[in-house]
Amino acid sequence: MKQIHLSHEIHCSPAVFWKLYFDPEFTAALLREAIKVDDFKILKFEENEREIVRISTGRPRINAPAAVQKIIGDNFSYTETGRLDRATQIWHWNIALSSFTEKTRNEGTMRVESIGPNRIRRTGDAIVEAKIFGMGGMMESGMEKQMHEGWTAGAEFTNRWIAAGKAPAA
Repeated sequence: MKQIHLSHEIHCSPAVFWKLYFDPEFTAALLREAIKVDDFKILKFEENEREIVRISTGRPRINAPAAVQKIIGDNFSYTETGRLDRATQIWHWNIALSSFTEKTRNEGTMRVESIGPNRIRRTGDAIVEAKIFGMGGMMESGMEKQMHEGWTAGAEFTNRWIAAGKAPAA
């Protein structure tokens, strides 16, 4: 099991960040272009005064050792179930993989804090675990690497999107 902490600066207010995060056009572009996820779909989106719930699926382009790619298969995908608690402004997620669903774990939280005018720090804390004999450690390391690369690429993409004037008003 690996515990992962991620932190990136994004050039917007918390309100703009959350609007972007739940904007389908932005999310699809972010995942396709920066995080390298194909076939992204939002399966469910519900919001009320307490929370926002989103369930999505996609096929990440995996850069993993051949042994891991052989085990997970050609049609590897994930389903993310996430919930934003409006009171705490914390996003909770759980990602179920199409392969080894019962033997893997990828879950965590994301929050944003204002660090200046139109500047936030986006922080993520996650746990990744793979209980697969002989492959678990390699899979966990791969999941950790992909998470670091994806969140960094995502922050850079988000900042470019905002700089291009595509962000919604607060």
